[in-house]
Amino acid sequence: MTSAAEVGGSRSASRLLVGRDDVLARLESLVDEIVAGHRLGTVLLEGPAGIGKTRVVTELGTRLHARGIELVVGHCVAQGEQLLPYAPIMELLAELVRREGATAVQQAAGPAAQELGRLEPALGVPAVAGHDSTRAPRLFQAVSSLLQNLSLTHPLVVVVEDVHWADTSTRELLALLARQQQGDIVLLLTLRTDESPTPPGLSRYLAELVRRGDRRVTLRPLSREQQARQISDILGVPPRRRLLDEVFTRAEGNPFFAEELLVLAQHGDEGLPATVRDLLVARLETLSPATQQVVRTASLVGRHIPDRLLAAVVDVTGERLEVALRSAVVAHVLEADGAGLTFRHALLQEAVVASLLPGEAARSHRRIAEALTEDPGLAGPGARVAGRLARHWAEAGDQPRALLASVAAAQEAAEAWAFAESLSHYERALQLVDVVPDADGLLDLSRARLLQRAAEVAHLAAHPERATELVREAIARADPDDLQLRGWLHERLGRYLWMSADTGHALESYQRGAELVPADPPSRNRAAVLSGLAQMLMLSGRYEESEELAQQAIAVAVQLPDGRSVEGHARTNLGVDLAYTGRVEEGIAELRESHRIAEELFDDVDDIARALVNLYAVLYAHGRLVEAADVALENVRVAETLGLQRGRGVWIRADAAQSLIVLGRWDEAARLLEEARELCRQVIDAYRTDLAEAQLWLLRGDVDRARGLLEHAETDGRRLIDPHLLCPLYVGLVQAAVEQGDDQAAIRWSEAGLRRLAGVRHAPHLAPLLAAAATAHVRAVPPRPDEARALLERAEALVAPVQERGTLAAAEVATSAAEVRGGASAWREIVDTWEGLGDPYRAAYAHLRVAEELLGAGHDRDEAAEHLRTALTAARGLGARVLLGQAEDLGRRGRLRVEAPPDNPYRITSRESEVLRLVADGLTDRAIGGRLFISHRTVERHVSNLLAKLDVDRRSEIVATAHREGLLGGDDSSAV
Repeated sequence: MTSAAEVGGSRSASRLLVGRDDVLARLESLVDEIVAGHRLGTVLLEGPAGIGKTRVVTELGTRLHARGIELVVGHCVAQGEQLLPYAPIMELLAELVRREGATAVQQAAGPAAQELGRLEPALGVPAVAGHDSTRAPRLFQAVSSLLQNLSLTHPLVVVVEDVHWADTSTRELLALLARQQQGDIVLLLTLRTDESPTPPGLSRYLAELVRRGDRRVTLRPLSREQQARQISDILGVPPRRRLLDEVFTRAEGNPFFAEELLVLAQHGDEGLPATVRDLLVARLETLSPATQQVVRTASLVGRHIPDRLLAAVVDVTGERLEVALRSAVVAHVLEADGAGLTFRHALLQEAVVASLLPGEAARSHRRIAEALTEDPGLAGPGARVAGRLARHWAEAGDQPRALLASVAAAQEAAEAWAFAESLSHYERALQLVDVVPDADGLLDLSRARLLQRAAEVAHLAAHPERATELVREAIARADPDDLQLRGWLHERLGRYLWMSADTGHALESYQRGAELVPADPPSRNRAAVLSGLAQMLMLSGRYEESEELAQQAIAVAVQLPDGRSVEGHARTNLGVDLAYTGRVEEGIAELRESHRIAEELFDDVDDIARALVNLYAVLYAHGRLVEAADVALENVRVAETLGLQRGRGVWIRADAAQSLIVLGRWDEAARLLEEARELCRQVIDAYRTDLAEAQLWLLRGDVDRARGLLEHAETDGRRLIDPHLLCPLYVGLVQAAVEQGDDQAAIRWSEAGLRRLAGVRHAPHLAPLLAAAATAHVRAVPPRPDEARALLERAEALVAPVQERGTLAAAEVATSAAEVRGGASAWREIVDTWEGLGDPYRAAYAHLRVAEELLGAGHDRDEAAEHLRTALTAARGLGARVLLGQAEDLGRRGRLRVEAPPDNPYRITSRESEVLRLVADGLTDRAIGGRLFISHRTVERHVSNLLAKLDVDRRSEIVATAHREGLLGGDDSSAV
């Protein structure tokens, strides 16, 4: 073994950062690239423990500071099985307060700065109370505003170290920032690649954050030459070959391990340890007994140890403690860190903890818990103590105190919007409450209330099934005479069941809640259960019953000083009820009012998105597709701004994708659905995403994939009774089977769907399925014309009322009628119908059928060719493989010659071109309708489509743009 003389010197770390010039150059290049885009970009710096990630970040900060780019660092912290919620965010805030000052940070955070008060007391703002669903979005707004405003003065690199230890809430906050944050900001994450076990979903999460693969930077081991340079700088002289061979063989190019091996060699140890843990334990054994005792106790506090807390819990006191700590610092085990000490490397702390005997660890945990209970300030200014106490009392084996601390920790985490972490504390408390004697007497809340709180954070953490289990147990334990509580618990159960895609039982639970909560005196609980029941009835298609209850809920809510948000919730239900019972404009007005109330109060931000979700549904069903798409895309933006990705992010993306699919904007829809898949966590959300994605694949021609998604959704939705969700499911299943030529399956699915929708009377939720079933029967081999006509007549009766004209349901029925009855004239009308609605795929299909009918009857081949060209153009532009194949096959069979047209970048259809020319001639909508033999409402839709496609706001701008772009030239209806 090398002698101590060979490794003399007092440094344990190299002053030089060896072998990282290429990595630093790459990181600087990525920072420049991201800053130039003025939008937050994410970079991942990864490698095994000890490879030098923190050293690289430090050096990067020095280089960037010289260029006017600031770097701030926050660390994720693991405490045994507990992850410290928002730990890196708290550290980042503390650092920014030190640098910029509390006033500057408050101003940069804007109106939501108060939300940061619970994370950083040094801000000097009073922390807001409560843990409802509004708090997390406001925290996101505050952090987002803070970073964006700070980046206006200088670019900012935000470093989050050890992201493998990040708690769920921190991960979600970082994901929101990565998705939408504006400003000259780089989010640099460091990851220990040898961490085991790997947290569930971490790889997928990181892939979502780092969307560009070239933004992952991996630190490799040093070469033998580079390790020699590192050792030379530590020793002050080049190492002898024997020493270099020993260190490099065991360290394998890992800088930290090499430094630790050198320290052992300096102490004259014979024989270097074979494993990393043995190496670190051997390093600790070189310390004096007093220093070892202090270090062992400190390891249970965490990597960062407040000095006052350490002094309160170790046996070594006074000058002996100072000597012990100084020895630990000189030995490079601990480092001074402001008001405390820090383990030089996380691996050192982990090695010490692993070396403790069970009894020794339990005694130290108890001392720490007792000290923090007596004086929480020992943890540091503003530090959250309840979670630490829960851990220490549990490790000390004191179950009663662990129970009390776990409940307090759950509340503390919930108030910090860390709902997943709050749930883990509640789960531990619920385990303890069954084994601790007189547990109910210890707690200051009933078992039912404890379960209800746990259920709510499970819901907020997007675990509806667990929320359902917990609230059911709360109902079972609730005082039978406490009707307010029992009614409210049933209301919550109804909500959780619906999120679990169990509408039938959700409806029953809401009904029970309405029965339990007394009508007198008026109460918020009463208004809430009535509005919740109205919502379930609305979702079940029972609009008349829902309307009555929504009105009752509003009548109760307006009497209450705290009832405004419930009023807004009820008005959303009422708006849908009115729209689907023929009073469309009244319904839209109610929905816009409920949205205004939600924005005004900002009491439950979920209601802001919910109002827009339902406004979208009404507009979409009533054929106002461009307007519906605008609302849905705005809702995506709103949800991101408010941090509602977990609660609403999936559903609203499916909404937006659905409308974009119909409008032919398939690539945009695909991107939204990909994002929805990344966010998907609820059963109901997975169902909704399957429907939208299946619709896209069906149109693109991947019928097998579409059918698989639909069959998966059918399994997930076995407990649903919502007609607005069931109808599109069975329509899709029927259409997929028809495309595959599977007549039996198509008819079987249509019959199954009609059985599940047997009680539905409203056209939007039944007529499309009847239409699809009629088409399936007429296209079967052999055809079943009688059954098809009977189904079609039922559908036509549903869409006959005036208010159903122009809806998507009416268009579907008209298309099925053309399938059943045939004729070129019928299909010409379908062309106008779908072009008027703005659906290029269905319009192209109708053009194809016109051409087919004309050729079959031996009529005008020129007109047939024109329709076929239009179908080919649309099919190629959309990427609709099956439709394209059908059109090409018809052209071959009919021996039609079609020529490629000039480019049509605006995707203006032939009918829209006709309308455009007449608009340019100065005709009104009614005059255009008379000229083209279509209704003025259809003309209005064509004009609306032209406004959207040409990206203009006024009719006069349509004409100006058309002249400028040469869109008023000759007929360009030939196909590519």
